[in-house]
Amino acid sequence: MYVCTKINVASYRKEAFMIYQEIGFLIKVISERMKTIGDNDLKEHDLTFSQMQVLVVLERHEGTIAQKEIEKILDVSHPTIVGLINRLEDKGFVSSRTDETDRRSKIVYLTDKARALGKTMREARNQAEKELLNGLSDEEQTTLNSLLRKLYANIEERKV
Repeated sequence: MYVCTKINVASYRKEAFMIYQEIGFLIKVISERMKTIGDNDLKEHDLTFSQMQVLVVLERHEGTIAQKEIEKILDVSHPTIVGLINRLEDKGFVSSRTDETDRRSKIVYLTDKARALGKTMREARNQAEKELLNGLSDEEQTTLNSLLRKLYANIEERKV
């Protein structure tokens, strides 16, 4: 037998409002929504938000970087980065080779396919950030950036 319980909407909203007052929760929700929006926007290019992050790191390092460095920059585990790079290789966005000077290291390279997508992706990132910061003055954006960097430094001190 199905029992329908009445939801007290006012109570639910009050609880949701209280949760949204917690900074950590807000950061989590914003991060998850940004990832969801990014994944959706990138579908047409057969990419995910996480894969795009790898391509951004490569682009910022002139198209070539050691896999271990990508792990450190993105703060992800070795198995995670291996999976991301393998999928990007399968899709033709990157190639990788063993480092000739250190056989334990793998060097990752952007392909022409990824480079051709670079400008489009930069424009999409800029637009997404513009939408995220909509309604904030330049001064508020600067303050937000400064505060987020402080939070990041605090959390880095507790890194396990």
